Amino acid sequence: MRRARKIRIHLVAAFLCALPLAAQQQAPPHDISKVDPALPGAAGATPLPEQRRRQLKRYDLPELAGATQALGSQLIDGKLPKPLVDFISHDGVVEQRISIFEKGLAVVYMTGASTIFKKVLLPADALKAYASVTAPEGLRVIRQNDLPPAQQGRRATLRVYDGDGTFVERSFHPGAMLPKEMHDRVLPLQDLLRAISEDRMVTSSIAGYEPQPGDELVGDDQRVYRVTRVVEPAGVVELKCLNDPVSIFVAKKDMAQYFVGRKAE
Repeated sequence: MRRARKIRIHLVAAFLCALPLAAQQQAPPHDISKVDPALPGAAGATPLPEQRRRQLKRYDLPELAGATQALGSQLIDGKLPKPLVDFISHDGVVEQRISIFEKGLAVVYMTGASTIFKKVLLPADALKAYASVTAPEGLRVIRQNDLPPAQQGRRATLRVYDGDGTFVERSFHPGAMLPKEMHDRVLPLQDLLRAISEDRMVTSSIAGYEPQPGDELVGDDQRVYRVTRVVEPAGVVELKCLNDPVSIFVAKKDMAQYFVGRKAE
């Protein structure tokens, strides 16, 4: 456990060194074309207890310091970026997955009570820190037989890729206690997955969105809303619900708190 704490401290330190820059960065303004389509049953973030919600209002998530929005296509020279690490957990009907790719692209996919799909670009020093923790040579020396065996419907897998596209993977029971060597590699990824799932700003394509009349968005309540007008300089957006005879007013800076994406084509 002591070594795991050291690894977490080193990772957080890598993120915090970029914090002054992160504090100055704002989501770049963009139109509806850069807003991701909302998946069926999508949620903007993991629902939080009130105490945790108040904490997030006061403090930034250190795991996301220096991170930037991953807007639009993330293809590199027309190809998908090379994967570096996958962590997948199935526990009954709940699936949690985080994948990290070259250039710092991190993608989270979660299912259960709702669907969460998010992507973000990690800073170079954070990407380097995760790569050192999850290096394939370190995972390769951990024997599969030393890990608590997975059960039907309850399986977690850590998969780490070599430069040639081959990979090393180990599977285990997601609710069991892991040997220290494996715990040290899984814990930082679990922390990052949690941080991305809870965030509603840098991981949301709604942040920085400049609404225009006629744009259609999907709310956390799964209803579709059409932008009818933007009141300036107050920065207030009026939206009409297309499912019910209701209109709402939302501050432009708070749009990411209420909407999960644009209406799919």
